[in-house]
Amino acid sequence: MIIRKTLIKLFPQSVKLGVSGRRTQTTLAAVMALFAAAAAAQTMKQLTYTVGPRANVSITNHYGSIVVKPSGTRQVVVTATSHSDAVSFLNEQRGNRIELRAESSRVGTGLADYTVLVPSDAFVTLRSSDGVLRAQGLRSDVILESLSASIEATDLSGAYLSVKTLNGSVLLVDIRSSHLNVRSIRGNITLRNVTGSSAEVHSGTGQISYEGDPGRMGLYSFTSDTGDIEISIPSSAWVQIRGRSDKGESDPDLADGLVSPPVTHGNLLLRKGGNSASSFALRSFKGNIHVKRIP
Repeated sequence: MIIRKTLIKLFPQSVKLGVSGRRTQTTLAAVMALFAAAAAAQTMKQLTYTVGPRANVSITNHYGSIVVKPSGTRQVVVTATSHSDAVSFLNEQRGNRIELRAESSRVGTGLADYTVLVPSDAFVTLRSSDGVLRAQGLRSDVILESLSASIEATDLSGAYLSVKTLNGSVLLVDIRSSHLNVRSIRGNITLRNVTGSSAEVHSGTGQISYEGDPGRMGLYSFTSDTGDIEISIPSSAWVQIRGRSDKGESDPDLADGLVSPPVTHGNLLLRKGGNSASSFALRSFKGNIHVKRIP
């Protein structure tokens, strides 16, 4: 009845044709069947688990996206959405460890999605083949692994973040006082407003780009095989940058070490061996390396 009322709103004239519009009614009947099938195929399952400090939450979904955000409580709140009757969810709690997994009798993408709220101190592991992996607002260890799924991590603080992907793009935004270990074979890696952190980033053919103020205590090591490395920082940022590309182009002053702002009597701690500035070590085999300072 709900589906029919919806169709009446969408096609009022066609539905009112009566017997003279049997062909149209037949078409509408087919549309109603499709609506009903879609409604039957999409199901939503909600679960809640209570955990202690530093809970371990592992989520695997090779058929769609995974989004994890803080719950603000000691509860893990799971919303699992299936877009196909071929999908099933296997969810299990063992003490302070929760394992969530989507399974499907057929291969495909966009078949299942997880949205999970966790305590901000939870140790989270997300794995997917395709779709989106997104972690937001966490304060603990986060592991993100994918084949071609895009990866996003935002608003992390005091965290250890490990990212591994084959083809997926990586976007890391608003991360503070954390340790990052990022590996990608072919995907682009973007760091934006990552400050006061230690970051080891390696890309094969994808580009590595950094935008923002690194803070005073950051250590950033970026390495690529053939991908370019692009750094964009404020001219006022206190940094030491050293870079080299074996077969690509790089800014001339990077080989000897670029210090910004330049060393003066008022900032002697920026000299080599000083520890009041963030450090960038940039290395590429064939890619280009460029540093841009924004006023």
